[in-house]
Amino acid sequence: MTSTEFIEKAKAAVADVMTTQRKIKVEPEQLQLVWFAHELGYKKCTLYAPEMGAHYAEVTYNRDKGEMYVDIYVKVLNERVPV
Repeated sequence: MTSTEFIEKAKAAVADVMTTQRKIKVEPEQLQLVWFAHELGYKKCTLYAPEMGAHYAEVTYNRDKGEMYVDIYVKVLNERVPV
């Protein structure tokens, strides 16, 4: 699977999970790629859309098993820390 194919499939999977599991309507076209990496047979990305509110998604593809996993997280805290 190419990186472009992975990102397309990841967006479709996140839209499906958000709509069916979280009851938040999100279209794949609304999702923005925040971060992407490809290491040792794994592809991973984080996706976000304003419609998701405090939720964001992480998608992992395991080439060896041919499996994709979607994790949905909720932002709990954003605190300024002096440096």
